Amino acid sequence: MYWEQLTTRRFAEEMPAVHTVLLPTGTVEAHGLHCPLGTDNYHPAALASRLEARHPERLLVAPAIPYGHSWELEEWPGTLSIPAEAFQQYVAVVGLSMLRWGMRDIVIINGHGGNTGALSHAAEAIADAGGRVVITNWWLDFSQEIRTVTGGQGHAGEDETSVMLALHPTWVEMDHAVFNPKRPKYRVKDRPHRQVTLRNAVTGDGRAGTSEKGERILNLVVDGLDALLGDLWSGELFEPAAP
Repeated sequence: MYWEQLTTRRFAEEMPAVHTVLLPTGTVEAHGLHCPLGTDNYHPAALASRLEARHPERLLVAPAIPYGHSWELEEWPGTLSIPAEAFQQYVAVVGLSMLRWGMRDIVIINGHGGNTGALSHAAEAIADAGGRVVITNWWLDFSQEIRTVTGGQGHAGEDETSVMLALHPTWVEMDHAVFNPKRPKYRVKDRPHRQVTLRNAVTGDGRAGTSEKGERILNLVVDGLDALLGDLWSGELFEPAAP
C-alpha cells in the first residue's frame, strides 16, 4: 500500500494491521554527464515498489523525501543541496508523525551517501520517541552482492549507471559516460579536493554499465532487503559473534 494513495477512511481501516513503513530518501544532484539528476531518488523508489509488491498487506510506502545534503556536488548545474541540519530535522519530524499513526518500524531506503550522517541523528530522535528505525544504503549494505555483478562501484559508476539503465534507459546518455581514475587516499574535506575526487561528477566507471547488470543488481538488493524485513518482523536482529 502507498500512504498517499489511501483515503483517510481506508487509512483508518487498514493501519491497525500495518506497522512497517518504507521511507525512500535521496537527493537531486549531478551524476556524471550521463545519468539524470534524480538518480538517487529513482533507485530507492524502485526498491520500495518491488518490496511492496512482495508484501502488499504488511508494508506501507511513504512519499519519498527527494532533497538531501549534497555539499560535494553543489556547484554542478542542477544540484539542489539542503543543509544537513535541516535534512536531519525534517526526516525526524516526518518519522515522529508516522509514529503517531501506529507505525513502529521505519525502514529508510536511502539512495544518497551525503544523507547518511543526518539520517543517523534523525533515527536517534525517532528511537527516543519509541520507534525503531533501520537505515539501509543499498550500494553499501549489499556491496558484496553487487560486486558479483560489476567490476566496480561508484557515484554514477558501473553500479548506479546499470540500475538507471534498467529503470529508465532513455534518460541515460551513455555517449557522455566517463571514467574517473582518481581515488582519495583519505577523507579530506576541502573545496579544491572535491573537484578531483568527483571529477566530471563521477567516481568509478559509468561506461561499463548495462541494463542487464542493473536488473541483476535490483534483484539482489531486493532479496537482501526482503531478508532484512523477515529478520525485523521475527526479531532476529543479531547474529553470533566469531570467538
